[in-house]
Amino acid sequence: MSAASSPLDWAGRCTQQAESCAELGSPLYERLLGLLATELAQTGPTWEVIAPRADLRFGQAGPLRLLGAAHRLALSGAAPSWARVLPSCGGEVPITNGELISVWSELVRTHGQELSDGLDYEVQTNEVARSAGLALGLASTAFNSARLVELGCSAGLNLRLDQFCIELASTGDSDGVGSSSKLLGDPRSTVRISPELRTAAPHPLAQLPRITERIGIDPHPLDATTEQGRLQLLGFVWPDQLERIERCKSAIEIARHVPALLMQSADSASEGETQQISARPPVALPDTAELLESLLADEQPTVIQQSIVWQYIPPELRWRITAVIEAAGRRATPEAPLAWVRFEPDEWDRKRAAVWLRTWPTGTDCLVAQVDYHGRWIAPQQAISTR
Repeated sequence: MSAASSPLDWAGRCTQQAESCAELGSPLYERLLGLLATELAQTGPTWEVIAPRADLRFGQAGPLRLLGAAHRLALSGAAPSWARVLPSCGGEVPITNGELISVWSELVRTHGQELSDGLDYEVQTNEVARSAGLALGLASTAFNSARLVELGCSAGLNLRLDQFCIELASTGDSDGVGSSSKLLGDPRSTVRISPELRTAAPHPLAQLPRITERIGIDPHPLDATTEQGRLQLLGFVWPDQLERIERCKSAIEIARHVPALLMQSADSASEGETQQISARPPVALPDTAELLESLLADEQPTVIQQSIVWQYIPPELRWRITAVIEAAGRRATPEAPLAWVRFEPDEWDRKRAAVWLRTWPTGTDCLVAQVDYHGRWIAPQQAISTR
């Protein structure tokens, strides 16, 4: 066993994830992960669940995979005792840590194999509130129309961002929240996203381009319109964040009526994703770089978007994806422009994310906004450029 796959290493991962959950407003996961860190440091029963998959890379978010598997068991009705402590299932979080870890221990005893198997599944929150940052980047392209391609699309909910109602107005704005000059998307949408605005939004606010085609690429694309896909998505949403869960449910309903093409890539073939790999067709699949290269060969106005996906992609593949996009950028013309919207951790402050927009044929790279990881707030940056 290497140091990077030991109980102590995983205890550290749980501690770090607990801190992130505290920052992002999940007291339940903050507490539970802290308790699991203590247990793992003592090589407790949870280690038996993790050990067969302990070699997962840090960036593959093992603790969230584990808790996602537990949440799915509760949502499906297979783990009623665990469901009774989750608000998402109508339950109440135990007051004491002793009660909480006791119920968890029962879950490990009765569903240990399912929890272990659940570690094979990539984290796929498909966080819908991130669409505020993505949409601001998309609007900043000033394209009239564009094909939208998403890397690491999961179920592709954010490929439908133009079908959401995104309000970028503070309560002090003279136009007021809900003013058409401060809206992106569809004002009639059942998905309403109103992040706290920490700096002024661009005025006038550019509008979204007309989306001509929606294409997602993912090693394990989910069909959110099926019960299995819906359950997997909801399982990765933190169970004490009911607003996020309801927003995800509403976005799934929109996905039922607004089609998108989801393409499967072979990115994780070497990552030990046993269950999901075995479900793949016998024909060898291209990876994300190869799929993207084939799409971009058909030159037309295109926006590529991604949100918190880079860490899940093996490093060598990130370089190839970047090279494919840059090569397509060199071929871009004013009639067939290209843009790349990246919603990823801010390299200057890892407690927040940043939205960057690169456009071709100009090649300009601009900081569009700093944002909360779950879209609770956004700080537009008035297109701070690197050039």
